[in-house]
Amino acid sequence: MIMSIFMFIIVSITWLISTLPFLIPYQILLIYQNKKLGVKLSMAHFVCVYIFVYYFTGVLSFTGIPSILDIVYNSFEIITSKGLNIHPDEINLIPFYWLTYGVQPYIENILLFIPLGFMHPLIWKRYEGLLRTLLTGMTFSLIIELSQLFNQRITDIDDLLMNTLGTFVGWVIFRLLKKHLSKLQDKIFVQHPNNEKIPFLLRKEACFYTASAFEGMFFFFYPLLRSLLIPFLRSLFGFVLM
Repeated sequence: MIMSIFMFIIVSITWLISTLPFLIPYQILLIYQNKKLGVKLSMAHFVCVYIFVYYFTGVLSFTGIPSILDIVYNSFEIITSKGLNIHPDEINLIPFYWLTYGVQPYIENILLFIPLGFMHPLIWKRYEGLLRTLLTGMTFSLIIELSQLFNQRITDIDDLLMNTLGTFVGWVIFRLLKKHLSKLQDKIFVQHPNNEKIPFLLRKEACFYTASAFEGMFFFFYPLLRSLLIPFLRSLFGFVLM
């Protein structure tokens, strides 16, 4: 058990490391742009966004997105001269189709997106409204589901619905705790002098961080770091759980 925990810590840190080639250039531009405008990004803000990126790489690992190599080398023979070769069994558009097989997958997908619904309004003021947060959770879930068309995982309407429900539950938890979180938010929020002219990099910060997590896993972790990590973990622990 302890060895499995240590292994998970090593693997999850590698998830975060894979995002750095995308995170660091963006943050350099963000800091430079905001410095010119006299806007300061607090340490609490950066700590929270890194926690969010770390969390979202975990979501991507759990859901199993493809890698760039799957696309380039057409590993699952999805791309053909006649279009996409997707088996009908790999797409489910019927809500609650798998419910008779048990509720565990539904609960897991709800739990998976609760942190997203909670952290977005906690970190970014523009997500304090329900609709924006809900659409964000739904959009990110849809991107994950569509990406699974390229690695023969099931693209499922139930996953989309439960992820969106999880986002809603997370937002509700945030609203219930908002009074207790106000002091923390004062440290996290970026205070811009002119809310009508917020720079693009700052306005779309949540999207950039989410994209960095996706790009890191897609371009670096799965095609490169994962293959280097497996023999290292096997030599260290004698087994691999990934």
